[in-house]
Amino acid sequence: MADLLPFWSAPDEPLDCLYLATAEGYTPLGELLLPDDTRAAIAHAIDDLGVRGGEGEVLVTASPSPLFRRIACFGIGKRAEFSLYALRRLLRRVLEQAGRNREYQIAVALPFAPHDVEPDEARALTLSELALADYRFDRFRSHPDEATKVDGVSIVPLCGESEESLGTMLDRARRLDNLVRLARDLGNRPGNDLNPSTFARELVALFAQTPVRVTVMGPKELEKDGLRGILGVGQGSVHEPRLVRLEYRAKKPRAAVVLVGKGVTFDAGGISLKPVADMALMKHDMAGAAAVVAAMRAVAEDGPPLKVVGLLPLVENLPSGNAFRPGDILTLCNGVTVEVEDTDAEGRIVVGDAMAYAARFHPDVLIDLATLTGACKVALGVELAGLFANDDALAGQIERLGMRTGDRVWRLPLLPQYRDLLRSEWADLKNAGGRWGSLPASAAFLSRFVPGNARWAHLDIAGVAYVVKGHNGLPAGATGFGVRLLLGLLDDLVARQ
Repeated sequence: MADLLPFWSAPDEPLDCLYLATAEGYTPLGELLLPDDTRAAIAHAIDDLGVRGGEGEVLVTASPSPLFRRIACFGIGKRAEFSLYALRRLLRRVLEQAGRNREYQIAVALPFAPHDVEPDEARALTLSELALADYRFDRFRSHPDEATKVDGVSIVPLCGESEESLGTMLDRARRLDNLVRLARDLGNRPGNDLNPSTFARELVALFAQTPVRVTVMGPKELEKDGLRGILGVGQGSVHEPRLVRLEYRAKKPRAAVVLVGKGVTFDAGGISLKPVADMALMKHDMAGAAAVVAAMRAVAEDGPPLKVVGLLPLVENLPSGNAFRPGDILTLCNGVTVEVEDTDAEGRIVVGDAMAYAARFHPDVLIDLATLTGACKVALGVELAGLFANDDALAGQIERLGMRTGDRVWRLPLLPQYRDLLRSEWADLKNAGGRWGSLPASAAFLSRFVPGNARWAHLDIAGVAYVVKGHNGLPAGATGFGVRLLLGLLDDLVARQ
């Protein structure tokens, strides 16, 4: 993780390189807060270099300024078409190029903002993306490649940008960087390293000495409180299931919020075994829980005037002689009985159980995040999360926040008719509705477990939580999707109360 620094004055030694974003038919230097002599010298150098600013163009020259050793111009193409995804690709390329060049102290000048981000958020979001652009997961490498890591990135200010405003945005970028990295690191850990019990123990340590109270419920406590959905899904593994409660309460809370994160630390599909080709990826089936952990860490640091509870149902879904079976009937926390048609549709069972359990916290707002269905990835790909909600205002709020934070969503229908797909001959409902309409049917299943009059939103993050190969500037692995969205929502709820 490189340090982000404001570039206000001449460094003690020249920086290794100035990385300058350029665009077709546009001179970017006029928007940068640089000394006049430096700006003029750089302008002359890039004219001599023949910079056109086309997308993918990379031109490098010796720096005419003593502040830098080299100047590298990275073209973005047409300014009006510069998107969030193009920004991520650009920043990843810059940090990777600097690393390959063994450049340890660089400057970055980004005078262009993505056109598909709200203007008042564009600069802050750009800096947050820059902070994350060098992410890599080295936990299990015997010899991490430290030689290709950039130590410091100095941000060239924009004209009109004060030292105070840039410092505030950099502080925010560093904070979001730490939180998203926390979620990514959790999502990238394999099942032999992170299982329900180790996950729960680490959460106790993570929130020690903070205002967030951690309660770990094991099999006895789960049975006592009727959480037999979580027990049923987890009974096939030697690693016993857990429900972890993360509770924060302000002295005079303005609202009660419950965040539920699916925490299947490894999902083999149970007896309804997954195809071998897909199974290795199932270490990330706890991405919803990872996002909630990061959000609760932010709550612990900020102390908002809210009651915020994170509920993490943690299980492994494995086949064994003790595993739950197709045809089994489970009774969840609110007394609803569920016929198990498919043991690989386990996520909705554990999330539904946790949502029903949330009733004791009397939530005004309930949000769940889950890598729930392959159908969502088929429908929306890896760019958008699926959003279902029982409240139009909440849905609109989340859609707007998605555009502001970069965690983008697409609302999908939640019609009463989809519940018909879940009718069971033997129980209140079954956990799978067949191939057609399987995505909205999964949300319809969860809707049966919304407590009271809570405003509820379900985020199916199956397509966006993990990328198999680097994509649109995201490195392979866990993305940390949902962290920034949840933080934005909590801030919004405080502002609107």
